[in-house]
Amino acid sequence: MTLFDERTEVLPPVRTPEASEQGRPGLGIRVAVLAVVLVVLATTAFATAEGLVRSERERAIVAEARTMFALPESQRIEVDIPGSVLLQELAGRFESVGLTVRSFAVGSANSDFMMTLEGLEDTDGTWRADHLSGAVTLSAAQATALLVPPEAQGAMRVDFSGGDMVVGASVPGGAPPQSVSLAMTPHFDKGRFSMGITSVTAGGESMSAAEMGAKTGVDLAALQPAPVCLAEALPRFVRVRDVGVTDQRFRIDVDVDLPAVKTATGSEPGSCP
Repeated sequence: MTLFDERTEVLPPVRTPEASEQGRPGLGIRVAVLAVVLVVLATTAFATAEGLVRSERERAIVAEARTMFALPESQRIEVDIPGSVLLQELAGRFESVGLTVRSFAVGSANSDFMMTLEGLEDTDGTWRADHLSGAVTLSAAQATALLVPPEAQGAMRVDFSGGDMVVGASVPGGAPPQSVSLAMTPHFDKGRFSMGITSVTAGGESMSAAEMGAKTGVDLAALQPAPVCLAEALPRFVRVRDVGVTDQRFRIDVDVDLPAVKTATGSEPGSCP
């Protein structure tokens, strides 16, 4: 062998990762999986707590409403609390809470009484609202029971058309009896509810109040029903703000005098000036 002969050096073998190391997830993947698991657990726990707190708060609000309005246990009351009940409970304040009392008595009729409590806040363990407003709504049948005298309810009925209230009646003498209806627009002033006649329909023919007066000489204004004091059909702590026809229902918008709710005077029927 000479100095010029080729020399072959043996290099150390290249180390390849073992199979177990190749299949082992990296630290980043394990952290991500753990984070997802924690988020799922936290979300589940929050949803469970939210459901429990919501159920308890709704039950407490219903109980308070029964006491406030002297409602029996059989009275159906629905509660709507927007947003997270748990977070609002922890803060000690609910921005808005909706209540709907079904079959709420208004005079001789039943109605749906929808209320909105604003700024419901925990004050030394007692929940108090900044403001309570609501609306009493009646269907056509309920409005008939409220506005038509009992002895005339078989022959007269109340319906709605747009913003008008339509009072219909069957006039005997024909075969079959002829149907007559008056369309009237509700008005509200100083606690009194009245209706102005806008049109008359008889035998399928409709005329405005002015056309009717020009044709027959009858002054329909003189035939309009006398104003009704709605306050007399409600407790004194309920104050009527407006009256109208909306979504095929007779609607009475009210405010509630919260300090007067639990007083003997506030529970008495209201009055008009």
